[in-house]
Amino acid sequence: MAQPAKKLKILSGCAVCKVEKCAGALINHLVKYIVLFCEKTAIRGDVMLDLYMAIVFITGFTLLITAVGVINNRLVSKKNKSEIVLLCLFIGIAIFCEWIGVKTNGADISLIWLHKCVKLVEFCIAPLISVAAAIAYGKVKRPKSVAALLTAHAAFEVLALFNKWVFSVDADNIYHREGLYWIYIVAFVLSVVYCFICIVQGNRKYQARFGIVLILILCFLAAGIGLQMFHSEIRVDFMCVAIGNLMLYNYRGNVIHQIDMTTRLLNRRCYEKNIENMKSSAYVLIFDINKFKQINDTYGHVEGDRCLTLVAQKIYAVYGKYGSCYRIGGDEFCVIMYRQLNRIDELNNKFKHALEQLRKGVGSFFGVSVGYAYYDEKKADIQAVIEEADEMMYQRLPKNR
Repeated sequence: MAQPAKKLKILSGCAVCKVEKCAGALINHLVKYIVLFCEKTAIRGDVMLDLYMAIVFITGFTLLITAVGVINNRLVSKKNKSEIVLLCLFIGIAIFCEWIGVKTNGADISLIWLHKCVKLVEFCIAPLISVAAAIAYGKVKRPKSVAALLTAHAAFEVLALFNKWVFSVDADNIYHREGLYWIYIVAFVLSVVYCFICIVQGNRKYQARFGIVLILILCFLAAGIGLQMFHSEIRVDFMCVAIGNLMLYNYRGNVIHQIDMTTRLLNRRCYEKNIENMKSSAYVLIFDINKFKQINDTYGHVEGDRCLTLVAQKIYAVYGKYGSCYRIGGDEFCVIMYRQLNRIDELNNKFKHALEQLRKGVGSFFGVSVGYAYYDEKKADIQAVIEEADEMMYQRLPKNR
């Protein structure tokens, strides 16, 4: 009875040996090919190539930092983690293909097809990077249409490879741009514009105070990409994209630490910090949702969160242009209004009208009580002003709250 077991062990041992031999042979072939590739692409003491190697190193290290940071960040959702890591992977593939293209350009003619293939991958993946960035950091518009356009562009690039429409690699293994290269430029520029629109629109919910930082990051990306387009020998586009990716990730992290993720208003931590540094006159408005506990107990916490979000949207729509909007407690909000202080009564009436419209559309909503007070930077104590606004708000609360 023991013999079949022994036989099975011998067979499994043979299978393992075969796998090990195959793996060893594969590794040996891979190492030989890498050595051969290095010999055939031995660089000719070119300063620009040395500079490009530094760019590749910086790009790779930046992508590694971003990916590791994202994976270990508990505040980032699993879905968003996978999107950002995938974006890093796409950029990594692009810079690797570009590096292979640079190494093989003008090298041994036996590497012509490798040169063509990596250029094809680079041309196909460049617009995909912009769309991946839009998915990771923005709000994607018309995803099916975008997927169809990306597929059509990739198919065109494959056809162009065999017909020398966009680029060619001559008999001496030298890369050349061809007559229809402009089609690739148009596709890439459109993908970048699409990415910028998606990111800007997707981050509107994070209050206008962060907008200038986002615009500066996008300008940095545009500058790097534009430089590459007009000066092909200066290969900094993917490095700028990698650095821009890291900056966008840090921007998102900064936003997460200052934003209440339920309502998209500034959070209490940000409110307390800004209160400490008040340097100009302002109106302080305090808001409280009436019977909020009853909403949660009767309709559930999902409906409660919906009410919080709807009220926050109304507050920001009315007061957002004139100051900063905060969620400072469970059902409490605050606005510090710095601009156009003479419009306080007009804005309060506008908010009152917005609440009336909200009550008609949402059966679980009972209204909002509002109190406000004026802060004079030369005379008043900010805490006293907050207490005054809070007192007015509590006086307006329903008695059966």
